[in-house]
Amino acid sequence: MLSRTVWRLLLFLPLLALLSLLGSISPQATAQDSEPNLTEQSADEKLPPPSGILDFKDAYGPTEPGAERGLLRAAEAQRERGINITECPQAGLRGEQPQPLDRRERDQVEILSNRGDDVRVNQDRSCFPQNETSIAVNPTSQRNLLAGANDYQLGFGSSGFYASTDAGRSFYDGILPFPTLPNGDNLDGGGDPAIAFDRDGVAYYAEINFNRTDDTNGVFVLRSTNGGYTWSRPCVPIDVTPDDPTDDQAACGPPGDPRQPGDNVVTFQQDDDFEANGSVPFNDKEYIAVGPRPEGVDPHCFGPPSGNEVPCDPAVVGSDRIYVTWTKFTATDSQIYLSYSDDEARSWSPEKPISGSAPFCIGSVEGTNNCDLNQYSTPTVNPTTDFLYVAFENFNTRDENQYLLVRSRDGGNTFEGPFFVTPVFDVNYPRSGTPPEGNRPDCADRGQQDGRAVLTNSCFRVNSAGNVIVDRRGGDYADDLYLVLSDNRNGTRASTNTDVFLFKSTNGGSTWVGPTRVNNDRSDLGDADRDGDEAGNFGNDQWFPWVDIGRNGQLNVVFHDRHLDEDSEESEWPQSRSRPGNYLAWFWGAQCSVTKDDSRQCVAAEAQTIEQPTEPINPGPGPVPGQDQGSFPLRNFGVSDVPSNMDYSFRAGIFMGDYNNVAVSSSRAYGFWTDARNGRSSREQFGRNPACEQADVFLDAYSARSALSESRARPTDDLFLRTECAAASGGND
Repeated sequence: MLSRTVWRLLLFLPLLALLSLLGSISPQATAQDSEPNLTEQSADEKLPPPSGILDFKDAYGPTEPGAERGLLRAAEAQRERGINITECPQAGLRGEQPQPLDRRERDQVEILSNRGDDVRVNQDRSCFPQNETSIAVNPTSQRNLLAGANDYQLGFGSSGFYASTDAGRSFYDGILPFPTLPNGDNLDGGGDPAIAFDRDGVAYYAEINFNRTDDTNGVFVLRSTNGGYTWSRPCVPIDVTPDDPTDDQAACGPPGDPRQPGDNVVTFQQDDDFEANGSVPFNDKEYIAVGPRPEGVDPHCFGPPSGNEVPCDPAVVGSDRIYVTWTKFTATDSQIYLSYSDDEARSWSPEKPISGSAPFCIGSVEGTNNCDLNQYSTPTVNPTTDFLYVAFENFNTRDENQYLLVRSRDGGNTFEGPFFVTPVFDVNYPRSGTPPEGNRPDCADRGQQDGRAVLTNSCFRVNSAGNVIVDRRGGDYADDLYLVLSDNRNGTRASTNTDVFLFKSTNGGSTWVGPTRVNNDRSDLGDADRDGDEAGNFGNDQWFPWVDIGRNGQLNVVFHDRHLDEDSEESEWPQSRSRPGNYLAWFWGAQCSVTKDDSRQCVAAEAQTIEQPTEPINPGPGPVPGQDQGSFPLRNFGVSDVPSNMDYSFRAGIFMGDYNNVAVSSSRAYGFWTDARNGRSSREQFGRNPACEQADVFLDAYSARSALSESRARPTDDLFLRTECAAASGGND
């Protein structure tokens, strides 16, 4: 049974790491990361990682031995080279913009990175990172794209928005307004972006927000009526009659504030002791879906602060119902919660858990079959049947995790399931730290949290999550669902070979067909033990998949991919290199057209029907589905014009976000990803300010049915392996 102490420690340590932009890192073991050297884990040892709040820390890890002397030597050398400039590479900006008076030398990587048709979406020149992407297309004006990302240009993680009205050729960007609190303060930490439009073209941006000095946190959904250029500001309501908590008498800010109390506030948790110690629940990893209310379901509105149902104002009732799901981490569990809004995000239904129970879930703190250890939920709504589906990763297992799905036919009031989709082979990921937390001390030395899953040759954290999408066409396709994820079933702890897998259901998630390996490069574990420590070249990594399907059945999957890097040896952090190749990353896509109602279309010939288990799953050692696949129904192609070195995506290369995104319109697909082509090494350039380790968010538009590949291996790719931040032109300041 999970102890209350373990859960409080789980929350306390990541919160502590977030307190400031300086300070030292606090080690953390996460749910799926505990006991990484064991081939089998009990559910008691597996806790899902509360990842959201950790996205935004910027703390320094341990100093490497001798680093102080090295810094002093580097300082003198760099002063002689004259790099004391506040500049960094800026490839990918398009359109007319005022130009800075740059002094830096433009290196060959920046010149190469400016070629091609990739568009840099963030318009700032701050040299701070952006990562973790979401994008949507306005159904009333398909030239209006709206995107979101974690954005650090203020010096800390917040929610960036990026709006285009010319189909992605140029963008306007900014930071979302911070929510206001009853005490007059605001929540300035934000992230986990999720974007959606309703049928009237109103845009919605879901995010988490939190304090950096205590445990106050919440989930919020902001509204825009002009395509994402201006936004509402969330208002946590002030209870003006606290002695009567049921009368729904509330205000929003000081006299003269016209906002409706509770506007944009999905859920809010006030800290109880004003310390960052995990004393209250934390709300994490929200996502959003928008769709029609089911037939016979009337709009419902709610009054703050009690959440009692109140009459709706017809003037603000939206055309669609907005659904938000998220993980609520408490001292005992991490259930998936749901809330909905019928009045354009002005009021929200009382939150409720939806992850349910099933005979294949074990290890609940209540001693039942509750599926109550979860993370990474994604909702999707069928606009013709109005059914809601929510997929999530579950940790109530003996060893490997599992993907589950629940569905609602009545607008989120009741749910069926959960239904089993697949095991997730995550036990054999390398983990940051030393035993028992991990087997990659090099990553811990660079500042990665102990126990975090990483990939061979790198130290940014990874997860297996993807998303689920429903075919929006209705009719014969009304019950068709597609789910993607990635895992390490074709690799080992010593040499990762993560692949992207697709699962398909034609009966609303009751049963599934899969897995279908999406990436079609070489992937061969051979005779190696999946849960062993054998090193080798089993293939290269693919991770962070996302799937969408267009109104004409154009199925599109995107992911990061390393298969073009076959034999590179140089790298920014040599102590983290363990094999040639599998280092530089490209953004990749895969496509297949769904033209008939057939459970076998766009799935591999080797894929099998996955029945619902009647007891906890335990794949055990030996061959598993998804290995030795010979047919590849999804055509693969490169999206990004140049590679990225993810060691330059964030300080010490420890973070590149937690997901990518793609949106499909009537004929175009818009891939949106974290890209480090403008990142450089500045860790040995003492005094460099700002640092040059950064990522941007890039977009490419291509045919949703027949995209042409834009990525291929080139001799110039070697330039990306190790690149220092540029000096001032002429070598002096």
